[in-house]
Formats: sequence, structure tokens, C-alpha cells
Amino acid sequence: MVTSRAGWAGRTRIIGAPRVRRELSAPPTPRACGFTLVEGVVTLLVLSVLATFAANSYSSYVKRARAVDAVEQLDQFRTHMEKAFQDNGNYGAGGCAVSLPTGVSGFVFSCQLAQNGQAFTASATGSGSVASYVFSINEQGLRRTEAFPGAVVPVDCWMVEKDKCR
Repeated sequence: MVTSRAGWAGRTRIIGAPRVRRELSAPPTPRACGFTLVEGVVTLLVLSVLATFAANSYSSYVKRARAVDAVEQLDQFRTHMEKAFQDNGNYGAGGCAVSLPTGVSGFVFSCQLAQNGQAFTASATGSGSVASYVFSINEQGLRRTEAFPGAVVPVDCWMVEKDKCR
């Protein structure tokens, strides 16, 4: 028997017939938690590649930072030597008039006098992880890179990056 109710607005319903629920015929399967072995291996591979690049970049950054510190110390040393020349009329007698810098790890500084104390050359030679770096400066302010890994040297400037003068 079919009747129409006012609340149904034009729909018809068979009285006494059960209502049909619209559900999926199969119950939902529970989703598996976790990850597969392949996903884990791929993740570890990607992380190891990124870590390798990060370690190499960091190592290169540390070497360049030490090289920059060394050339700054050489520049300050030259300034102090010029002041000593103004005070004494020479850069030293028997040895350089100013004590050598010591604050840069990985670099050893040296000073050689020439022309009876009227000229000098100061150098910073790398050791340890920066062993292939050598920088120098003289009384005229000539900055020189004597050794730099992977670059064409010597050049009349201070390199802190390959083939880029400072």
C-alpha cells in the first residue's frame, strides 16, 4: 500500500516495508600501520646521501673559515709591522719587531726579514686539515696565495675559495 505523507514532500513510501540502509556491502578492512622494508631502505639511502653532502660542505666551510682567519691575522700583522717601522725606522733587527699571530688553529705563522730590516715577508702555512694552504704578505702590502687546493697558484691575491680572490 502506497501513501504520501506531508513531511516527505512528494516521496512515496510503502508502509510496512523495512527501510534500506545504504552501506558498503563488505565491512571496511583495517589499515595496516607501519612501513615496509623497502620504504625503510629508501629512507636510509636518502638520509645517507644528504648526510654525506652535508659533511663535505661543512668540512669545506670550516677550512675556508680558518683560511679567512689566517689572512686577517696576516693583514693585522702587517699593520703592526708598519707601526713598528714608523717607531723604529726598520721592521726589526735580527727578528721581526712584532710577535707573530697565534690565534688561528691549523696555521703556523712565520716572518722573514730582508734588506737589513727594511723589508719583510710574513706567511701563514696550514697544517692538519688545512695543510695545503699557504698565504703571504710583504712590506708593500702584496698579498699572495702560494698554495691552495685545486687552484692554479701562485697568484697575487688571497684566495679563500677556489679561483676567487679576496
